[in-house]
Amino acid sequence: MRLAEVLRDAGRGPIADVPRTLDEAVANIDVVGIALSSDGVEPGFAFAALPGHHRHGAEFIDEACRRGAVAVITDSEGQSIIARSAHGDFPMIVHDQPRPLVAHIAAILVGFPTRSLTMIGVTGTNGKTSVCALISAALGAGDISCGVIGTLGSTLNGDQLASGPRTTPEAPDIQAMARSMVDDGAEAIVMEVSSIALGEHRVDGVVFDVAVFTGLSHDHLDYHETMDAYFAAKAELFTKERSRRGVVLIDDEWGERLARESVIPIDTVSTTGKAADWNMTAVDGGWVLTDGVDSCDVRTPVDADFVVANTAVGIVAARLVGVPLDLASDATATARIPGRMELVGRENGIDYFVDYAHTPDAIEQVVSAATRERAARGQGRVVVVFGAGGDRDPQKRPDMGTAASRADVVIVTDDNPRSENPADIRRQILEGVQGTCEIHECDSRRDAIGLAVATARSGDVVLVLGKGHEATQEWSDGEIAFDDRHVLASFIHDRRGGEWGRGVE
Repeated sequence: MRLAEVLRDAGRGPIADVPRTLDEAVANIDVVGIALSSDGVEPGFAFAALPGHHRHGAEFIDEACRRGAVAVITDSEGQSIIARSAHGDFPMIVHDQPRPLVAHIAAILVGFPTRSLTMIGVTGTNGKTSVCALISAALGAGDISCGVIGTLGSTLNGDQLASGPRTTPEAPDIQAMARSMVDDGAEAIVMEVSSIALGEHRVDGVVFDVAVFTGLSHDHLDYHETMDAYFAAKAELFTKERSRRGVVLIDDEWGERLARESVIPIDTVSTTGKAADWNMTAVDGGWVLTDGVDSCDVRTPVDADFVVANTAVGIVAARLVGVPLDLASDATATARIPGRMELVGRENGIDYFVDYAHTPDAIEQVVSAATRERAARGQGRVVVVFGAGGDRDPQKRPDMGTAASRADVVIVTDDNPRSENPADIRRQILEGVQGTCEIHECDSRRDAIGLAVATARSGDVVLVLGKGHEATQEWSDGEIAFDDRHVLASFIHDRRGGEWGRGVE
């Protein structure tokens, strides 16, 4: 597609001040794709040289050109950087807000594939991955071919297509994935939409049929600085430009506020008895979801408040796109999400779980659920192993320690230290640990998990939190292979004398 045509079409959308007059040689350049990373450039691609958190993309112009870039889209800073390089006369499109422009160009180049799909976007501090998986399962039960884009990568009808480093990929990647899924017969996509993705315009060019809000709690304040700013970023998804209607969990104050302030039609959901369009109510050891007219029985694999809430909003979202309530409920009851309250082993009256909980609220919810389970058994302890990621929101670390303090045994260890000193991260967490719990600090995550297994006794619930499905651990000098589920299973195996499988459900 000629660059002049691409920019003309972009200018017909919401992008202001798109360059309309180009040098003829530039205008006639054929562009076949666009990439934000220089190593993602292919022959005929435009290179989106954008400001990053540490370096400007324009610094990588040499690599982009070597790989076959035919034009650059950048800002004034990028223009200056390129002008000082050996590629000062390279064809450039300069815009003061290049990210929205890049997002729309990406959609144009692949023919706006999301317009032919039912699009469901899920946002919130916790629960995005689980809710996406639940909605996907419900749509599959309704014979709707469904793709998923999120933390676990991308899937189509449950088949893994690719892994991904981000909750929400960059705009060109989203559009390319959507194009591929449409070509393979997809009818819907469920996508995790992070607050950072909204702020960085990664989902520009996509209009969601249903937007889902799972709640808000402390996270990403290194990026947003305040909870109000964090909320405002999430609320952006619930505007007419981005979504047609919404499903909002109103169990917390932020959900209530979003429901009040939203300018699109909203279906509210509550699991705590608040006045809502849809209520989830405990009945005879199970749950009933109803809007006062229609209802369905709901079963969850784990009796935890957050699992119940995730299931409720997932069923309602599926209902809004045409899946019958009972069908959606049956599908969500059997859905399993990697690293989300995943039962790794059960032996000698001990349950071993791995979960992705990495915020104070998520840790508190998981520990509370385990505490209730222990109380129901009338014996045992809750043992929790966790750490905090480096280079991410240090403000939340003491609160994570406080949240874990409801457990009987707290083992603080390393998560993904990245460039930070792991001992400093652990110290910040330990500052928040309080109460009468038994406290341990381990400078090896493997040893921490081993300690939890070695000291567990009948009736205990062991929780390994923070990394969930992740298969690596990030350090200052790179990544190492590390999967909590595999490490935990290995220690359970060793504890039982190498007779893995006997007595394990």
